Amino acid sequence: MVELSKGELLDIMGGTNISASLLSTLVRGAELSFELGQAFGTAVRRLLSGSCCKI
Repeated sequence: MVELSKGELLDIMGGTNISASLLSTLVRGAELSFELGQAFGTAVRRLLSGSCCKI
């Protein structure tokens, strides 16, 4: 293992690349929140209109 000097350590630059897996995760999260909103809206609409099945 090679030890780096303080100057070399200061020169190290990291990147913030948007990888395919990160993008896929963000898209899946957006889809999930959209589907949850649809389900919640449908449930509220059915409750308010009284069109629920009795259990």
